[in-house]
Amino acid sequence: MGLTSLFLDMKDKNVLIVGTGSVGIRRGRRFLDTGANVSVVTKDINNDIKEEFIEKGAVFYDNSHLDELIDKCDLVVAATSNHELNKEISIKAKDKLVNCASDISLSNVIVPSTFNIGSVTVSLYTGSKSPLMAKQLRKKIQSVITEEDIMNIELQEHIRTLLKKKIEQPEDRKEYLTQLYHDEHVQELIKENNIVEAKEYVNTIIKKL
Repeated sequence: MGLTSLFLDMKDKNVLIVGTGSVGIRRGRRFLDTGANVSVVTKDINNDIKEEFIEKGAVFYDNSHLDELIDKCDLVVAATSNHELNKEISIKAKDKLVNCASDISLSNVIVPSTFNIGSVTVSLYTGSKSPLMAKQLRKKIQSVITEEDIMNIELQEHIRTLLKKKIEQPEDRKEYLTQLYHDEHVQELIKENNIVEAKEYVNTIIKKL
């Protein structure tokens, strides 16, 4: 498999979830949260979860609609407890984006473990070798990224916006971004959790350019 990491805009895309075990529910929630049009085929689902999905816009179908739904969807998640059925669904959907929960070799899309820390999104994938280690790595990463990192991201975005109005060349903007990141007063203000004053300080510097 020639896998590479991507972030896809799934808003208004048609996603089919087949099966509502733990994986199907997890995938369904994720795609519903992106604004995708989620269709669900299942024989049995907890009523509370079904109501949650419906409130978010999901539509439920029985197996008789499976072929029709595969034809119109952009992404298929085969996540039933029946591995043969997952294989059959994945083969039928071979011209689509496919995530097969039971057999990675039938997938052309991997849905990694993903979490947010402020404005930072982190995705982890261990090649299906160790879901346990993915959880452990997640904990390590969460412990390393600090509130100061998040404020620095916000400040860098602010600086980039100002510099684009002043400086045409990306290389020159990068140089100023680096200088301001390493500015001792900027980092003192960040440590003091004073993002407002940090922005005012860089505003003053950039106005002089």
